[in-house]
Amino acid sequence: MNGTEARGDRLRGLVNPVTLMLCSLVVLVGLIPFAAALVLYKLHSRTVLTEAQDSAHRTATLLMRSFEQSIEPIDAVLQDFAEAYDGTASPVQVYEVLRSLRLPAAVLQVSVTDTSGVLIASSLSPGLERMDLSDREHVRVQIGKDRANAELYISRPVLGRLSRTWGIQLSRPLADAEGRFAGVVVASYAISDFIDFYKQLRTEDDMLIALVGRDGIVRARAARTTSFGDDVSADPAFLAALKHDGVYDQASPFDHIARIGYSVASRKYPILVLVAHSRAVVEQQSNEFRVAIWSTALGLSVALLIVVLLGGRYLNLQKQLKANEVQALARQREANVLEAISRVPGVAVMHVTAAGASEVGTTSNAALSPMLRRYLASGRFRVLVRGLREPQLRDEHLSDGTSELEVEMVVAPLQGIERASPPGEGDDMVVFAVDRTQRRMEENKLYQMSKLASLGEVATGLAHEINQPLGVIRLAASNALAGMKKGLPADHLAAKLDRIIQQTVRMSRIIDHMRIFGRKSEEELQPSHPTDAVDGALQVVGAHFRLDEIEVTTQYEPDLPAVLCRQDQLEQVIINLLQNARDAINERRAAVGEHFPGRIVVRVAGSARLGVAEQLVIEVSDNGGGIPEEMVDRIFQPFFTTKPPGKGTGLGLSVSFGIVRDHGGSLSVRNGSEGAIFSIRLPSRLGAPLGASAVEG
Repeated sequence: MNGTEARGDRLRGLVNPVTLMLCSLVVLVGLIPFAAALVLYKLHSRTVLTEAQDSAHRTATLLMRSFEQSIEPIDAVLQDFAEAYDGTASPVQVYEVLRSLRLPAAVLQVSVTDTSGVLIASSLSPGLERMDLSDREHVRVQIGKDRANAELYISRPVLGRLSRTWGIQLSRPLADAEGRFAGVVVASYAISDFIDFYKQLRTEDDMLIALVGRDGIVRARAARTTSFGDDVSADPAFLAALKHDGVYDQASPFDHIARIGYSVASRKYPILVLVAHSRAVVEQQSNEFRVAIWSTALGLSVALLIVVLLGGRYLNLQKQLKANEVQALARQREANVLEAISRVPGVAVMHVTAAGASEVGTTSNAALSPMLRRYLASGRFRVLVRGLREPQLRDEHLSDGTSELEVEMVVAPLQGIERASPPGEGDDMVVFAVDRTQRRMEENKLYQMSKLASLGEVATGLAHEINQPLGVIRLAASNALAGMKKGLPADHLAAKLDRIIQQTVRMSRIIDHMRIFGRKSEEELQPSHPTDAVDGALQVVGAHFRLDEIEVTTQYEPDLPAVLCRQDQLEQVIINLLQNARDAINERRAAVGEHFPGRIVVRVAGSARLGVAEQLVIEVSDNGGGIPEEMVDRIFQPFFTTKPPGKGTGLGLSVSFGIVRDHGGSLSVRNGSEGAIFSIRLPSRLGAPLGASAVEG
């Protein structure tokens, strides 16, 4: 029997009749009783809410009829008064007419104003001072209106200046015998009449009855507390009610009590009546039914759950046995895999626990295992992997005092099948370590060869650079000798000797930088300013560029942070980019004419985030025409070159790519308007490594 058939048998063993029976019982216990209870409860709750809405609808309809029946006789009296109004009557005569009007007790007063809104007479007193009421909205909206086409205006709550009582004002315009506007008649209706009536109708503390105008201003509101004059013009329920009668189901913007009810709009007047019951009170009505139905469902579920638990216990025991078998097999396979990996030359595998690190298998590198075991037992390693939840790749330098290894390692947290803790919460982990010392030595040799090749290429420029101060020294020495023969003063000789010293210092600096540039790179990264690397590169190749009549311009941003790098390797990268730019310019110059002006710009800038430079960018751009688009993706491949045979090895950009990548940065290229733009991105000492390099289109 092969492995696939064995796994199939184990799977069929888990899916047996007992498992199916227990799963069916779980469905019966967990779904049927509670689903039935939930359906019954939802139906009952919906019925209770529907009844509350219907009750609110009936009450709101009755209250709207009551309001209209209260306002209609008052409106009729105002219209009769307007038809019989005599604009030539004296204030006393108008007062007598007002006193004779038969109005409900809730009407506080009836008053008349002239055409400018000045009070003429009031039913409260026969003799009143002339009072300007044109600032009152119920007077202002009627001034100048045609009585035949005007409608009854119902104002928002207003404190009467004569009655000193809050009321709503009902107003209509007046006309004289010729039909011209003659004034305004106003009836003041006490708001307390509505509020007292609504308070008597409330059947619960949080029930709401409100009289609201179409302008969104509450005329009267009775809830746990009463109010009037509130603005609900932005309330969604009010905006919906303006269009048609509808269900009210939301929390009040004033007392934040959730209510459900109904709103009814008047067909005659710009008024709405809202009646709403507290949702909590409505839902409370179904509590007894809810308790009974859920208790029944719970009892049935408990009875069946006992059976399910007994069966589940048996099933868990079976599954545990199977899981132990699977885990033992998995561990054996893992051990075999780790044993095989440990036999790869230069590779060591360590199992790390809280007690320490133990080697898995045997390694062919005798020096790697003890160094690695000592590092894994250190406090630094424990700090680095604290809270580790996924595999992590690290590069470390290990030393035992006599030898040093560069090691690339993968640290991965372990989680057993039977463990409940997530990865990273325990102490177990496996470490795969690869000795990269030999590879680093080979890379350093390649870097060194590339640097020596660069020095060979610029030998002509260096000879010219050194020949200039030699010529100055020869001329100064000749002048000094001639001056001595002529008996010139000592100052003349001293000036010539000073000039010779200056030129020897200049030559010494050039030679020292060549010696430093050509020596073997340091292993450790050191803090360095990127502008120093650019200046050093230009010191090596600058003379060659001047001989080729190519202008090199540098652009440095101020206050640039340092980077961690091997400066000579960074100089090597910049030299390679500058030489590629020079070759591109010379090729274009050969194609378009020898007077073509060659230009190279080296820009160093910071890429900031939250005000802190996290990356340093070094860009080398030229006007050499750029790189063919079909070759951009291959430009960093080893031994790939666009130069003719004998003029390029194809290693310059590949080596540069590797150097920048080893510094935690990226090297990319894109074509600009005049030529290629190479970009080096390095993490500053304040930033984090960027990761893999990239090629931009």
